Amino acid sequence: MESNYIILSGAHNEAKYIERTILSVAKQTLLPMEWIIIDDGSTDNTWEIISSYSKIYEWIKVFRHNKENVEFGTHAVVNFNKGLQLVTQTNYSFVVKLDTDLDIDDISYFEKQVERMGNDSKLGICSGNIYSIYNDNKCFCKGMPEWRTRGALKFYRRDCLEQIGGLIPMYGWDGIDEYKAMYRGWVTKTFFDLQVNHLGIERANNREKQPWLFFNKGVSLYRRGYSVAFIFLKAMSLLRKSPKLTINLLQGYFSAYKNHTHRVVNSSEIKFIRRFQIKRLLRIVK
Repeated sequence: MESNYIILSGAHNEAKYIERTILSVAKQTLLPMEWIIIDDGSTDNTWEIISSYSKIYEWIKVFRHNKENVEFGTHAVVNFNKGLQLVTQTNYSFVVKLDTDLDIDDISYFEKQVERMGNDSKLGICSGNIYSIYNDNKCFCKGMPEWRTRGALKFYRRDCLEQIGGLIPMYGWDGIDEYKAMYRGWVTKTFFDLQVNHLGIERANNREKQPWLFFNKGVSLYRRGYSVAFIFLKAMSLLRKSPKLTINLLQGYFSAYKNHTHRVVNSSEIKFIRRFQIKRLLRIVK
């Protein structure tokens, strides 16, 4: 099988994990045409590590820039978009957005995704499934629907990515891309058999406890066109976990509502998103 995909990655202080990520890609049965890694202002030895591997593998290209002062949640997309501009290959069919704190289990991980994309012309976005290790056991995120792909390792069909207008630099970018794709007739799917170890899970879990994060989530949900009714249902679900974080979520949403914050979806897309959410709720009720 001929390689027809590229990988784009941003890395900020990932010296602890990035070597394992690189080695897990290097052992793949189908290597990328090109892998752009952008060191996003690291203060550890991330740059030294990626530079050394770029000398070993000619398909790894590394770049460095100072971390920009941008809104939380946008760095991943800023680096992705910069990487896309730096790609030298032109005849690729697929684009991978890959975090640099992952260890891919299956050596045919990317080959299988390319093959499955080839077998389904409507498959626009896919991903593998992320797990973390606790007490020597694999622990997977529960309750994630099949259509919800993982932001750390998105695999895009190039045509789909271009049709949705690329990725939007905002917190929640890895949710709105799926809605925009499905609205245009594409299928999004997680392949649960393709497993990837999230090495930096502790860092991610600590971030998920922060009040400011839930405020930003609320703002993001408004910008993505979520209805007030859906937000209250989401808040009720969160209430059992943390009343404080629930308040932060609602404050974020209604502050954006009050300020008429710019939405990243048009009226037709909003209608699609809300109909889709109603169908999900009805299936849960049944």
